[in-house]
Amino acid sequence: MAQEYEIIIVGGGPAGLSAGIFIARQKVSCLLISKDLGGQLNLIPKLENYPGTIMSSGPLLAKTLENQFLMFGGEMAYDTVEKIDESESGLIVKTTRSEYKAKAVVVSPGKVPNNLGVENESNFVNKGVHYCTKCDAPFYQGRTTAVIGVGAYLLESGILLSRMASKIYLIYKGGTLAGDKEMISAIEKKENIELVPQSSIKSLAGGNNLQTITILSNSGQEKTVNVDGLFIEMGSKINLDFIKHLVKINTKSEIEITSDGKTSHPAIFAAGDATSIPYKQIVAACSGGATAGLSAFNYVEKLKGKPGIRADWKKTIGDTVFHY
Repeated sequence: MAQEYEIIIVGGGPAGLSAGIFIARQKVSCLLISKDLGGQLNLIPKLENYPGTIMSSGPLLAKTLENQFLMFGGEMAYDTVEKIDESESGLIVKTTRSEYKAKAVVVSPGKVPNNLGVENESNFVNKGVHYCTKCDAPFYQGRTTAVIGVGAYLLESGILLSRMASKIYLIYKGGTLAGDKEMISAIEKKENIELVPQSSIKSLAGGNNLQTITILSNSGQEKTVNVDGLFIEMGSKINLDFIKHLVKINTKSEIEITSDGKTSHPAIFAAGDATSIPYKQIVAACSGGATAGLSAFNYVEKLKGKPGIRADWKKTIGDTVFHY
């Protein structure tokens, strides 16, 4: 028999964990299902752009968020959600090992960056190889970098790095840059960017950290260059197979949401990198998770005939009024 919860969260990254914290604090039954803890937070050894934290790490933040969620009475299940279906009483969440019922679901599956696919790539992750230029470019102030990618991902990465790195090799398979003309023009004017067209990366090498990359041209010529960092901007994968039959998906394969985390399905809410938010950053994921979590709570409360909560909470203790 399926276990029942008022709200189920799918995804254990910053969005899902934040949704869980805000839901669990309201003392409703809440289960978070994820195949791992942290999601892409596990790719961040140095975290310095999370407000209130001077220097931390992605895994440490994930563990802190998990502890908060559990402290407020939330439950965790390490499993993979295979499908969500409608039922007469709400939603059925089917996983690899079990089945659950819920009145509402918050979906935050995140996304996974596409790998370059060369030998030794995994050995240098966070040791010179990165998949998020917005996140890690500041660590390469005055250093030599390379970026390989496609379309707007490549252009944006090149512009961001040009403000910090002393030298950037911009590597792409085509003969010319493709995308926004203004961005292309800006890149072509940057003195610290060397364009490397009709090329790919054959191999990576180094000791404890990345030291060199070997560039292979379409004509077969090889060139090895010294770099401190390599940014791989090949897009990302978002797995929405378990939910795409119930919610609206946009042309970027993201879940369409409103400003309060609502999807096209009244009982399904969403947050994080798998949604249509413009900035895929940790703090944005946490904010979206909190919003989606509160919206899900309000939905469940209204099913009970209760008013839910206001956007601005107010509590009076004695003569003091608290807003939080």
